[in-house]
Amino acid sequence: MNKNPRILLVEDDRIFGGLVKRRLEEVGFRVEYCSNGSQAWKMFQKTRFDVCLLDIVLPGMNGFELARQIRSKSTLVCIIFFSAERTGVDDRITSFEIGGDTYLTKPFNITELMKRILVFLKYSRPIRSDLLLGHSIDDYTFHYRKLKIFDNRTKMPVGKLSPLEAKVIRYFFSRPNVIIRRDELLIRVWGKDDLQNSRSMDVYVTKVRKQIREYLDGFELETYHNAGLRLKVPEGKVIERIAVPLENPLRL
Repeated sequence: MNKNPRILLVEDDRIFGGLVKRRLEEVGFRVEYCSNGSQAWKMFQKTRFDVCLLDIVLPGMNGFELARQIRSKSTLVCIIFFSAERTGVDDRITSFEIGGDTYLTKPFNITELMKRILVFLKYSRPIRSDLLLGHSIDDYTFHYRKLKIFDNRTKMPVGKLSPLEAKVIRYFFSRPNVIIRRDELLIRVWGKDDLQNSRSMDVYVTKVRKQIREYLDGFELETYHNAGLRLKVPEGKVIERIAVPLENPLRL
């Protein structure tokens, strides 16, 4: 599995939910467990998930209502519903109408659940045809694999990058002149939108801003109040991708 896919599991039966969570984690999935829909919706808004496992019958916000909220925010995440045998055909139809990808009846086989998740991940993730190593701009190359900044004239390293600095720089260099929301950056780079990561992001944005000013004339990492951050690229400047082709591209 690629980068340990993250799963949101929502089940009001804590014993059953704990069993499913443990089995999924044993094979490498990262699982966040919630026992009700309201708690799960708050979690979903703060964290990037690949798959959502939703019981239909939940206290407060039920599985269908939760799925509608999730679909309003993401059309890509996989939604798998499950419920008891007494669930009628109408509920199955509703689960697909509101954006569910598949449906399981409890009690279900955990191995079957894992297979369905893996099939979704296999066919839903984009094909990578190359591997991005860095970006080259004017006289400098920011190399994300070697975690260094190279002078293109001498081919010698002139600066270092921490792993998080490299991720932040890569994200902005891949999206020049586009305003990136804070919550998007937190989820995409740190994996979770919370207070601790937010403070960490502020520190690293400051570091990256200094590096951009030091090496790239006219480039600026701008802050837009209540909107986000934008890498301002001067007109006529080109950000060149440094990448190597993959011989056998895979769906990751």
